[in-house]
Amino acid sequence: MNRLTLILTLCAALIATTASAENIGIHGNENVSLPNSGKVLEVMNVAGYTYLHIEGKDKKEWIAGKAKEIKEGDFVRYSKGSVMRDFFSKSLNKTFPEILFTSAIQLEKPVTTTGVAKTNPEQQANVVQAHVVSTADSGGYTYIETKQNDKTVWLAGPKTAVKKGDTIRYANDGAVMTNFYSKTLNREFAEILFVGEVQIIQ
Repeated sequence: MNRLTLILTLCAALIATTASAENIGIHGNENVSLPNSGKVLEVMNVAGYTYLHIEGKDKKEWIAGKAKEIKEGDFVRYSKGSVMRDFFSKSLNKTFPEILFTSAIQLEKPVTTTGVAKTNPEQQANVVQAHVVSTADSGGYTYIETKQNDKTVWLAGPKTAVKKGDTIRYANDGAVMTNFYSKTLNREFAEILFVGEVQIIQ
């Protein structure tokens, strides 16, 4: 095989591979911020939030996020977030053994004729830096009071060794809950953000 023939053969193979990827909806890092997916088995809407029972590839789980127009039988994608155990919802008067709080829940969208789906701004998680004012460990979780541009923001996530005076960063891909009551702390938070991980940078 001469050099020209080899080059033409490689080009043809590359074109065929690209076409195949478009036909099955593979587009680089599309949905990278929405790694979870599944079928909706049950929907509960209350107080501006949507609770979904999801059947994924390997398991069933409950998730919660901002109110969405979603119905049983729909297929959704959703971001990472913070898992809470034995979570009691006052509005639903129901205790969830385990529930994932997420900031982004999207209906599965069909691929367009060009093979490119539109990206929703909610898929883009922002990294936030904050100063720690106070902390409280309870029930295997850490509650963190932070100061951000003269604004107080409460976070909750898996237990971590963070203390007053630390500077932290976290991905803003969790769910904001209002009037959240913690049974273990016996305290109600007007607003709190559930995050999956907190990193100490100072």
